[in-house]
Amino acid sequence: MVRIAVAENAPEEMTRLTEYLERYRQEHGLTFEVSCFTDGADLMEHYQAAYDVIFLDIEMPNMDGMSTARRIREVDSEVILVFVTHMAQYALKGYEVRAMDFLVKPLVYETFALRMDLLLPRIPEENEHTLLLNSKNETRRISVERLIYVEANKHKMYFHTEDGVFESNCTMKWVEEQLARADFFRCDHGLLVNLRYVTWVGQNELLAGGQRLKISRPKRKLFMQAFADYIGGNL
Repeated sequence: MVRIAVAENAPEEMTRLTEYLERYRQEHGLTFEVSCFTDGADLMEHYQAAYDVIFLDIEMPNMDGMSTARRIREVDSEVILVFVTHMAQYALKGYEVRAMDFLVKPLVYETFALRMDLLLPRIPEENEHTLLLNSKNETRRISVERLIYVEANKHKMYFHTEDGVFESNCTMKWVEEQLARADFFRCDHGLLVNLRYVTWVGQNELLAGGQRLKISRPKRKLFMQAFADYIGGNL
């Protein structure tokens, strides 16, 4: 299942893009779930970080594509963004929001299909490289590869990533289950660290992503074994 959102205010362009998506889906035997929005504000009204690809018209009246993309990146660092525009020079601004590609109107199916061939392999497998975090009234998607450590503090979970610190209402048990196949180790009661970021280990602490974190005495021997296995497996 590939979850796709299309934000386009021109009815004829919306029709063309959705028809191209359906044609591509049939030709490649895929399953798409497509959600359509007539404006960036409409897309962001109840935005949940659950899409794999978002096609954004740059020129929309209430909230243009660039403003929408900036809002999306505040809560979703992983979704693939593709700008759709009449003027290619606008798409150069896409680097500011890490847009992956752009399409120039009027769309041509052959060009669209080539773009899809490049985009789809970049979508991470379900639950393998990302986490969906619920907090208050929003859902945020974070990259597991960019997650440095997870900290439990006063009934909240704090996810320390290369992109900032994000809070969630989940539990440590749930986090451990989600990261069971990744290279994480629980070095203290309320700390789960990504071994790829560990650069130094002392008697009762370690350095990960520039942060000093505690290693509890009961966990140290198992941690050192897990860290040695990780280093050995990545030589």
